[in-house]
Amino acid sequence: MTESSSISDAAAVVRQRSLRVRKTLRDLVNKPKPQKQQNNLTLPLPHLPDDQQQESNPSVREEYVYDILYECQRGSWVVGYSSKTLLQFDPNPWCDADMQYTPMDTTTYQLPDPTWQWVTKEWMVDMSGDVDEAGWQYALKFHGAVWHGNYKHFRSFVRRRRWIRLRRRFVPVEKDQQETHDNEQQLINVDDNDSGFPQSSSSSSSLQVLDNPQHLKEELIKCRLDRERLRILGQVVSKGSASDQLMQQVQEILGTLQYESSKRQFLEQLFKTRSELGLEEKHALQSLRFYTDTQAILDAF
Repeated sequence: MTESSSISDAAAVVRQRSLRVRKTLRDLVNKPKPQKQQNNLTLPLPHLPDDQQQESNPSVREEYVYDILYECQRGSWVVGYSSKTLLQFDPNPWCDADMQYTPMDTTTYQLPDPTWQWVTKEWMVDMSGDVDEAGWQYALKFHGAVWHGNYKHFRSFVRRRRWIRLRRRFVPVEKDQQETHDNEQQLINVDDNDSGFPQSSSSSSSLQVLDNPQHLKEELIKCRLDRERLRILGQVVSKGSASDQLMQQVQEILGTLQYESSKRQFLEQLFKTRSELGLEEKHALQSLRFYTDTQAILDAF
């Protein structure tokens, strides 16, 4: 009786253990797999130079672009890395910014067209981000793996590094941008030479606008370009006695100007004739859309 009961108890324990084992395996099978964090190919690039307008030729501006090439290799720390050991499903030894095939490398890369020219003398290894001392990133495989900058055993069978080179070209300025640049140059020389404006119909009409504010507004509305409006306003501003009159109708004048740069240049020249910035001047500054324009005028006053 005692022997049979001990056997039955042992069988029960085995069944319980087997049930626990099966339950544990079932949980492991059904457990969701963690999602691997993919490394984005679009890594941040160094800051591009601002598009600058040529002082010698204001009809063109400079445009900058980075060209990108990826160098890919397979291997290990023991046997070394080489592009010749890449497998069939690996990327090519040289790839573009999207890790797609390109027939060119750093020695054969050509500019898109003759309008472009290189800014840097040679290709440079991008050392930004998580890379080693030579600019390499390592991973278990090229596709769907997390890239890291230090070598890890059994997790660094492939590597890549990014090469960059800066190029630029001169782009013709659009008509509106060219007009804005001309407006700025027109008002810069207002105080330098009171008689520097062309003696044309606008010159004779400036004598009338001093006596008739409504005529000034009509003349500004008739003009097709801000450059023409600024020429008239420049002649009026050069007459110191008209400063108070212009301040009284400054809001109407600003309403006739199309571009923010034209408004800023007009206020800069007008405020040069003022001894201090009162409520009228500060109210006129609030008409400017950009804070930087307002601050530039206040700093120069």
